[in-house]
Amino acid sequence: MAKITPIDVIKGISGSYGHNSGDYFATNTSSNKIRLAKLKNPYKGPATEKQLAQQQKFKSRQAVVTAWLNANKPSTANGEKGTAIYQQVQKWKRTLGLSSVAQVLYKYLDDKNELHLPTIVEEGTDAGKTVTP
Repeated sequence: MAKITPIDVIKGISGSYGHNSGDYFATNTSSNKIRLAKLKNPYKGPATEKQLAQQQKFKSRQAVVTAWLNANKPSTANGEKGTAIYQQVQKWKRTLGLSSVAQVLYKYLDDKNELHLPTIVEEGTDAGKTVTP
């Protein structure tokens, strides 16, 4: 496999390139890895029942994540760095090597779309507190 050291021009490239091309770039901003994929024979028919169900599942999961982010992200009400749990999720994002806070939240969503974040141990104490969204 070829190793690519991206220059500034292509560091943030993602999506397809070229007209009617099946080639796609994807850049992981956390690890700076670039993937190139080729889509062959894409399906152009109507979505199946399974696809529609998966799309609905994604929409409902996305709604939970978006609501959590809106309630905890940096703002005038939450402060310059966001809430304490938002800052902790930022640390988990870096530790896990994920590219967004939303990916961390997806990791802790259960089948009922309930967010179960791990317990945070506050510095200087032996007691942890359970995080509730």
